[in-house]
Amino acid sequence: MFTLQDVAGRVVSDPSTFFTFRQLTGNRQVGDQLEVALSGAPVRFQVPVSPDVLVCEIDPRRYRFVFSPVFFGTPGSSVTRSLTVWREPDEWTPAFTAWDALPRSFAPLKRVLRASRDVTLFDRKHPDQVIAPLLVTHTWDGLAGREHILAKTALLNTYYRLDSMREPIGGERSWFSFVTRLVAIGRERLLAFVDPEMHTRVCHILDHLEQFRGDYEATPAENHRPNVPAALQSRIVKMVSLKSTHARGNVQLTLTRLRDPEEFLLDADIDESGELLRHLLDLFKHKVSGGTHPHDIHEILVHQDGRTAGFDLGYRLV
Repeated sequence: MFTLQDVAGRVVSDPSTFFTFRQLTGNRQVGDQLEVALSGAPVRFQVPVSPDVLVCEIDPRRYRFVFSPVFFGTPGSSVTRSLTVWREPDEWTPAFTAWDALPRSFAPLKRVLRASRDVTLFDRKHPDQVIAPLLVTHTWDGLAGREHILAKTALLNTYYRLDSMREPIGGERSWFSFVTRLVAIGRERLLAFVDPEMHTRVCHILDHLEQFRGDYEATPAENHRPNVPAALQSRIVKMVSLKSTHARGNVQLTLTRLRDPEEFLLDADIDESGELLRHLLDLFKHKVSGGTHPHDIHEILVHQDGRTAGFDLGYRLV
């Protein structure tokens, strides 16, 4: 008997899931491939007797391909396995909470959005594409188009992680509390101007890494230089970058010091090369390509924090 659960621990429904049993030695198929419509309940099979160790390939339509744990095909034996499956990103659509219905925990994001005029879509091929004069109220609720929707989803993911992480020096402020104005959002990152104090604290962590080595590590900053908008490139003085460990959600904070006037630009993303994402995706046959999908980040965040009181990303996948 197999029980397929999503990252929130709910037994999944899926319109068409294929189960293929194979011998571990030689990869030889045992019995017929079976197609099952999952309806939120465990599924049972009668598997032909096999002297070899067996594994089941499970291929749902709306979730990622996954292998079962191995088991013995011993006559008369009963096998029960529970598996966690991740969503297949393009099979799901985010249903966003309306602006006026967002809970109090989104007040810091609303504050920043009200102060952020002409936020652009982060797209190196088509830079300076303004999403809206202001991303608030009906503009927030009415955002449409694939890339804009992906950017909105990624913004909510990144906001959740930055707002839920306290900077480790004083511990009284979240990383998001330093953000003053958004510049650009995309499917993988946000760019924003921040309070200079954020740069001070990031540099302190980098200068005292031994003290923070359980939670943070230094990472190259120069590969983020192309992410700085063209209009700001000539003002770059120095860049520094810090990455949280996988237990903290793989957040990467890259800060660019600008001159004339002195300002600090944050490039924040939930690192696509982080250990947790690599580890979890190693469980699946089909890997991410073309950059991390915001729906994969959704799965990480729900997997890590979904059972925490008050957990809310501002959207759900339907």
